[in-house]
Amino acid sequence: MIRKARKSDFPFVYPIVKQIFEEMDMESIKRLPEDQFYSLMKLGFISDNYRYSYRRTWVYENKAGQVCAILVMYPYKDQQIIDFVLKREMPKVGLPTSTIIFDDQEAWPHEWYLDSLAVHPDHWGKGYASQLMEFSEGYAKKKGYKKLSLNVDKENPRAQRLYEYKGFKTTKSMTIGDRVYDHMIKEL
Repeated sequence: MIRKARKSDFPFVYPIVKQIFEEMDMESIKRLPEDQFYSLMKLGFISDNYRYSYRRTWVYENKAGQVCAILVMYPYKDQQIIDFVLKREMPKVGLPTSTIIFDDQEAWPHEWYLDSLAVHPDHWGKGYASQLMEFSEGYAKKKGYKKLSLNVDKENPRAQRLYEYKGFKTTKSMTIGDRVYDHMIKEL
């Protein structure tokens, strides 16, 4: 079942989204101690407007009640505020407010953006990512968007194939953090 995340989901969501952070291999994340980064992401998750806030996150929960996959999405216009909220949380975990974790533009005007889609490795191949993608299409349409976008690491051909199968087309390449991604669009 796909449902909106709850604040209490953080311990289950974090290990799934952490896979993405590890694949991104960003220096801004690698230089932080794990416990400090975990605490910072928790504060962001339980906030209302952070990029990885529970309000921007949906989860796939299986029949046993396990969170197996996550989807983080938001409209392009929110890009201006999604990381700002984390600045005020940084001192709470011992970081200066000048710390930058994410600062690259990832979406473009008139796009509903799929920031993160990940499945726990124990649940790969069960169709959860496909179901979350289909859900995102309906949700974006309901919000009045005609374009769904995402970025996929050029070094992740498995994900690239899934997105192409789902009708996404590469429109350009761009650098996010320290890696090169294909920006992909699906017309709705």
